[in-house]
Amino acid sequence: VVNKFKHHQLFLLTQFLVSYLFCQTMVGGDAILKFGESKNEYNYSEVLMNLNIDNGGFSSWLQFEFSEPPELGKNINGLRKFRADYVNGPFELSVGDIYKIWGRGLILNQFDDQGIDLDNGFRGLSFALADDSYTMNLIAGLSNISRQSQSFPGLNDRTSNYLSKHSLFGTDIEYFNGPFIFGLSTLQSRENHPIQNPSNIMQIDSLNVIHRSHGVRASYDGSSLSAYIEYAKKNTLLLKNTADIYHNIFNPYDGFALFGNINYYLNRAPFEGWSVSLEYKNYNHTKLNPDDRNDFVNNYDGSLIYTQPPTSIREHSSVLLARLIPQVDFNDEVGYQLQLMGPVMDLGNFTLNYQSASRTSLWEKLQVDTVQAYKWDWTGDSSVIFMPETDGVTLPYNELYIEMEGYIQKLRYQFGLAWTNYTSEYHAYYNSSQNNIWDDGEQWVDTNTNGIWEDGEEWTDKYSTLIERLEQKQLSAFTIPTILNYNVGNGWSVDIKYEFQRLNKGTRYYKELSGDEIFFDALNGLWDSGEDWTDLDGDGIWDDSEDWVDLDGDGIWDDGESTWYDLYIETGNDAYAFYDTNGNGQYDDDEWYQDTNGNGELDVSEEWTDLDGDGVWDSAEEFVDALNGVYDDGEDFTDISGDGEWTQAGVIADSTGSSFYRKGSNDDKIEVDNQNNHVITLGIARSPRWGLALTIESSSAYEYGPQVYSKTNPLEELLGNIIDLENKWIALELMININSSTRLDLMYGTQRGGIVCSNGVCRFIQPFEDGFKLNLTTIF
Repeated sequence: VVNKFKHHQLFLLTQFLVSYLFCQTMVGGDAILKFGESKNEYNYSEVLMNLNIDNGGFSSWLQFEFSEPPELGKNINGLRKFRADYVNGPFELSVGDIYKIWGRGLILNQFDDQGIDLDNGFRGLSFALADDSYTMNLIAGLSNISRQSQSFPGLNDRTSNYLSKHSLFGTDIEYFNGPFIFGLSTLQSRENHPIQNPSNIMQIDSLNVIHRSHGVRASYDGSSLSAYIEYAKKNTLLLKNTADIYHNIFNPYDGFALFGNINYYLNRAPFEGWSVSLEYKNYNHTKLNPDDRNDFVNNYDGSLIYTQPPTSIREHSSVLLARLIPQVDFNDEVGYQLQLMGPVMDLGNFTLNYQSASRTSLWEKLQVDTVQAYKWDWTGDSSVIFMPETDGVTLPYNELYIEMEGYIQKLRYQFGLAWTNYTSEYHAYYNSSQNNIWDDGEQWVDTNTNGIWEDGEEWTDKYSTLIERLEQKQLSAFTIPTILNYNVGNGWSVDIKYEFQRLNKGTRYYKELSGDEIFFDALNGLWDSGEDWTDLDGDGIWDDSEDWVDLDGDGIWDDGESTWYDLYIETGNDAYAFYDTNGNGQYDDDEWYQDTNGNGELDVSEEWTDLDGDGVWDSAEEFVDALNGVYDDGEDFTDISGDGEWTQAGVIADSTGSSFYRKGSNDDKIEVDNQNNHVITLGIARSPRWGLALTIESSSAYEYGPQVYSKTNPLEELLGNIIDLENKWIALELMININSSTRLDLMYGTQRGGIVCSNGVCRFIQPFEDGFKLNLTTIF
């Protein structure tokens, strides 16, 4: 009876509260339903609902999510976010899930961007006071932030694999004086930072790290001129009770961030309505070498994820240009953006935008010796620079964009031109070889005990010939995005969107040799009369496939005749042999191979001169070895530079390998320099009821790497009677406004996928192959 009474009381109390609230409050919100299913198993189902309740000075926000799985991120079923706000005059109090931005975000800039699966808000308390001459904000709470990292186990295309936990406390104050605003900020985070133990990578440790940031800013807003500048300084501390293994390697940079912009508005003919703006960024939170620059797990003194300053990079709506937007390095980047905008008579508005950026340090490998090149460390210039560099090791980026948009009677047009150049990666690799001669310092067997090495005495031949190979992945592109929209009348309109891009993308190889390549003067490595061979096919005739390098002249290939270090190669060229580390039967970046003769393939080959061209070795096809101590044509050598020619010390090789190929008649891969990309969208709409659009994307060449298998769907079969379907992605989209507050979007077909960037953070979105998408949005 007591339980029944309590339940009855609770029911009546709930009814009273609900009745009271709905009599006194306004309730609104929105809901989004997303569903997708494709042949390559990019499947998702999610419902997201926001509920806003306003009752005078009190307001609240609730967000529910039901997803299994979502388009990006982990499964959630239930309440995802909540916040309660109270406002009374200058006083404001918020409790729950809070998102703040101070200044331009050099210390704090929080948002929930599900398009890239990044939520860097905090759950806690925010207290604010506001007056005509000042504002003050005090925050405290917990922030659990999930991200993707290649330096931590569990990497996945669709979900984050790294979670850091922050306890935040900070305050921000702004002071207003006419057109001037001055601000001060301070923020501390006590972070629980997961990391793999250096001695045992299977063990995950948690470090207690303290981050302290302090900043100052000022702005001016006049009638024809506005300006802004902000500076922030950050320090990182490791608690004393942390294990010595981490203290011994902890060396924080304790850097800074600087951002500024200036805008000038012209108000005199003939430039009335024109404006010029300049943005400048110099982010120096830490300096990481080219191999570690994206490793925030093991380098935890850098910019924090709730710090998202301006990117100073134009984010394009063009599909092809958006894929070229670089990942902004908020730790280490200097750059600027210059923009000129204004009307051109009655034709429309003109825009010219130029942006440039690079890292702030020049890096190189510190060469200690030629024996253990794989252990060499990077060394860099830690000085502060003020303008972007152009050297490849700084990963330079620049883009010039010109646009004209406007109306010509019923036709709306937008026409653009873009020139983009970008170096995305930089690596240094090394290979060593013996020089086949005795060098001072090498051990030998002193047969006659005279203390001098002499011909005939055995010695240990060290790896004294070295080749340095620098690789940089770079691209350049010319892009033309266009939009045409014609208003037919009575709500009818026709859209044509066309984008063209000529993309050059590849890896530049820069190689320099420290010593002469080895040639075999006495034991020439060429075929000699009477030498035995391994008759693989049992035909009694020596064949080209039955090759070996006979270094010791015994006529039998020995394991010991392999004297090279392992060479680390990154390439998509299928001609390279490799050790299949992950057992997938394909060459992957970071796999290793042993290059015995320097030709870029794992083989043990010995060649001969086929004088009569019959393809069979004949005893007459011998040669006379001059034994003159210099390299002669025809003598075998160790091709350490991989150019097929004997090379002397100091020779530099500079070449570029393309990332693209086309298929030959036998499905062989033929390398090509450029990839021509096209995106065309044909649309028709009846406003405000519905719209239909067909999008076709095509590429003239394939890119080395895994290719997504594509099965021809009914839509492609229909269009296959008109166009060639090779290397094309086709999608049909339908938009229906069910009523003034509800919209339905349907898509069927294939979408290419690629890089998506937002607020300077980029993420790869996998292709959507032969599938169906549904989005339903309603506002209430």
